[in-house]
Amino acid sequence: MERWDIDRYRRPALVPCEVSALDGDGLTIGVGDDAIDLSFEGVARDEVAEVVTQLMRPSSDIWIRLNEGACPAWVRTLTVQLDALSLIEETDSGIDSITSDAQRAIALCSDVGQRLAAVVGRRLGIYEDVLSVANQMLTNDAHDRDTTPGAFPFSGKESGQFAGNFALQSLHFQLAYARQNAPELVFAWQRVLDEVFRHVGWHPSTAVSEDISQEHFRSVASLDPVDLEMYLLSFAHFVEIAPLRVGRRMTSVDTDRFSEPCSGLALAARAERLLLSALDQLGSNAYASAALESREITPLVKGLYIEQYHVTDRFVEILGPLLSRRLKRNLRARLFQYFQEEYGHEAFELATCVALGMNEAEVRASVPLPLTALYIDAYTVLSHRLPTAFFTSIMVTEGLRDQHSPVHEHIAALVESALHAGDIVAKHGETNDELNHPSLSRLFLADVPHVSAAEQRYSLEAALFMLEVNMRQLESVAFFYGDQTQLQFHGLREGRRPLEI
Repeated sequence: MERWDIDRYRRPALVPCEVSALDGDGLTIGVGDDAIDLSFEGVARDEVAEVVTQLMRPSSDIWIRLNEGACPAWVRTLTVQLDALSLIEETDSGIDSITSDAQRAIALCSDVGQRLAAVVGRRLGIYEDVLSVANQMLTNDAHDRDTTPGAFPFSGKESGQFAGNFALQSLHFQLAYARQNAPELVFAWQRVLDEVFRHVGWHPSTAVSEDISQEHFRSVASLDPVDLEMYLLSFAHFVEIAPLRVGRRMTSVDTDRFSEPCSGLALAARAERLLLSALDQLGSNAYASAALESREITPLVKGLYIEQYHVTDRFVEILGPLLSRRLKRNLRARLFQYFQEEYGHEAFELATCVALGMNEAEVRASVPLPLTALYIDAYTVLSHRLPTAFFTSIMVTEGLRDQHSPVHEHIAALVESALHAGDIVAKHGETNDELNHPSLSRLFLADVPHVSAAEQRYSLEAALFMLEVNMRQLESVAFFYGDQTQLQFHGLREGRRPLEI
């Protein structure tokens, strides 16, 4: 981390103080009950007093000259010493900047809301119930109910027509993530829905009209602009697909038969069997087919590494909730080791993107696809909500033991032909193999001696859900990047395009 420098202030000023002469050539500046004596050799007392007086005025040009290096060395020395005594303050409250950012956030919410309204308005009849549920999810502030898992969201008979709805399950996890980590997003999503209601001339009977204050949007403006755009587009995407066939689950599991507690290792074995069976039933997917047909570096191949960069850039976040838990020492030690082993892996993916001809800054600033965002959000929620669900589900991302992916091997071979990229890809793959990450689920669960029946059911549902998230995320890569002839990033800014159904 770099050292603090006084030039980092935007509009600094010395705190108001009284200046008085000392015996000899010195000065005393009084700040409250404290007094500080100043003395400089070779500098007249009146000159020092004049500089101190100017430093108290944020509009004084002495600050400009100081920043430009145009002041005598003693002036900078004095200012640095005053700053070290915490007597320099930032007078720019940031209100102009935050107001401007808030206005941009409002405009972005309106833009996304109008885009969603255009879709909803064409088939309002099939969207009314979805909009009602989404609005209810946003306005229900019973945050703590997520901390003690019961039934998996939108999975039981009580969910009615939306039982097994992948899109609403996805919204559930992103909302749970937002309430825990970015509550400002709830205001932004509500603004999107309000925009939809206004444009289609309809709103749920339970909807309460409530203007979102400028102050709320000042808090929204504190979010990173790329993150805000990502979550707005993600929210709109899941609302859009919820009533469609693509919004329904492709996989399901009857967990009612698991009515007795078990060991962590028994849960691991059951999850492995469940996921292998689901993979067999799902068969090939759009991404696998398109990837295996690739014979050169196409936007599809580049898109895979863009989205993998976004996943790995945030991946260590999923461990955050677990690292603060007071788990048994052996399990905590393993979790911290996992964190250390995963930290920095985004460098592999970013280096691959650059080696494939992409601009590093553009990759960093690109907006992840909705399912890429969901991937990390859902894992983070599971990590916070139920450790056994996280331990069981992590085999989806780290790979099942002794399973190999011909698609990954094919893409890696393609990339190997690109300048220096093959070495990078191989290094990342070798790192995961050397660290035995496909064994992680079993290693974690071996330290969990007892899993209740309810925890077991939830964990298996979670693992199957994450498998589907993973499959759909790859398919979204194929859908978004597969038909491109020239690479375009995801997003609403000029030169980019949003994901469309």
